[in-house]
Amino acid sequence: MLTTVDVIARAEPTPPQPVSVLVTLPEPTGADAIGVVDLHLVDTARRDPYEAANPRELMVSIWYPATDVAELPVRPWLSPGLAQMYADSVTPVGAPSQRRWAFGPSHGYLGAGAEISRGRRPIVVFSPGKGLPRELSTAQAEDLASHGFVVVTLSHTHETSATEFPGGRIEESLLPPATDPGEDEAQGTTALATRVADTRFVLDELTDLAAGHNPDADQHALPANLAGVLDVSKVAMFGHSLGGATAAQAMHDDRRIAAGADLDGRLWGSVVTEGLDRPFMLINREGHDRANIPGMKQFWAAGRGPKLNFRLNGAQHHSFCDNQLIAAPLVAAGAVSSAAASQLVGTIDPRNSIDLQRSYLRGFFDMALGRYDDLPQAPAAFLHPEMVPVP
Repeated sequence: MLTTVDVIARAEPTPPQPVSVLVTLPEPTGADAIGVVDLHLVDTARRDPYEAANPRELMVSIWYPATDVAELPVRPWLSPGLAQMYADSVTPVGAPSQRRWAFGPSHGYLGAGAEISRGRRPIVVFSPGKGLPRELSTAQAEDLASHGFVVVTLSHTHETSATEFPGGRIEESLLPPATDPGEDEAQGTTALATRVADTRFVLDELTDLAAGHNPDADQHALPANLAGVLDVSKVAMFGHSLGGATAAQAMHDDRRIAAGADLDGRLWGSVVTEGLDRPFMLINREGHDRANIPGMKQFWAAGRGPKLNFRLNGAQHHSFCDNQLIAAPLVAAGAVSSAAASQLVGTIDPRNSIDLQRSYLRGFFDMALGRYDDLPQAPAAFLHPEMVPVP
């Protein structure tokens, strides 16, 4: 399911005994209870670039401050179908399915009423890394929601390894394996354009939702007061890897996006040479920064808006999604060696890593969107020794 995890885990010897692995999400740090709803969206004006016979359809999750959550079920972190696909992807080739996997739940209550006593809340859109489902950045999404943001996470159908639709239908990636850099470049270019179009369509649907319309293709009932919690005048976006590039290019193309952040993503598209005039933050692993990536250096020079750039010491590329939380239990259970895991998620403690990213994203979006709720905490959030400012 996940190429990098697959490559590393498949290199591991098969353990002689079954291994039970329980993976849990860290508690959100905010005071708000969290509601979540999954929406099935269909863009009838656009053909799917990966399956041209059909209109473009997407799944998104909306995480939001909630009320009256007692007795409501919580959303699974990964559904049983997606969890099984993940487990299968880290089972050695030719080995029986020996490892039993259990993923803890999220902290989002399905269908809970939105908390509207404090008015409409700013919106943060999230785009995952290439091939990754939106569920693998749940730790960041639900934490922002616990601090009063509405977070909208996207799965980019047929590029994402697996997108689950209502009724359990799973659409897998239709991208063939790239055999050379040129093919990978072409795939990335198509994926970026598709992702930006996905993002702009979702912003249109959120505007309709805020106006009282139900955009769900299946017309499932929406949570109470969901329309009333959306402030479509305050929108930001962030992403991991190609999702970070998506945030930058979508922000360039659509002025509804007032601020953006890129978690360890190489930048592509016209935004590289034309830059941005609104706030943008880069957080990278060591060696994947403006000194080593020409496009990032161009982007930085071309930008006219406020800019921040940090390096997260001890991180690797998958330190910027939930894989960092999954790797450690695999090591503890003997399913993956510590050396293999460090290639994937680095040497930084995963809980420290996610805490830092949560703090920096929250502080940045608070300031960039003029919300200020957490500003008393923001100065301290930008002084951690493992998060190094890049001059």
